[in-house]
Amino acid sequence: MARPTSDLPTQREAQLLEALWNLGPATAEQVRAALPDEPHDSTVRTLLRVLEGKGYVKHQVRGKSYVYRAAVPRTKAQRAAARSLVSRLFGGSAEDLVLRLLENEQITPEGLERIRKSTLASRRSRRTPSPPKGGSP
Repeated sequence: MARPTSDLPTQREAQLLEALWNLGPATAEQVRAALPDEPHDSTVRTLLRVLEGKGYVKHQVRGKSYVYRAAVPRTKAQRAAARSLVSRLFGGSAEDLVLRLLENEQITPEGLERIRKSTLASRRSRRTPSPPKGGSP
């Protein structure tokens, strides 16, 4: 049975994206060299085309080379993957995901406290109104 297609990157595609996020604009050969096991050149080019079809990668032609770049910021891709994971495996409950991470010691209580403080600071900064533009009325 064929694996269903997904708009999210597969594990291997995520490795290529990680390389592009770290390298910046790069040729397929540069991406291949940045991967842990240096897969075959045609595999990398095929995966880059797949990622382009999913909207995660764009390319420009420079001379005879294609130069690829990530079209999606790392945080946006992470958010989409996290939403999908929570939806598919945790019944929509982010709390259940966090509980599993705590149970498996993937997050320490100290790490959880840092996350809590960071989240509170982020919420406060979003609530702070920005000063009016254009000076006094």
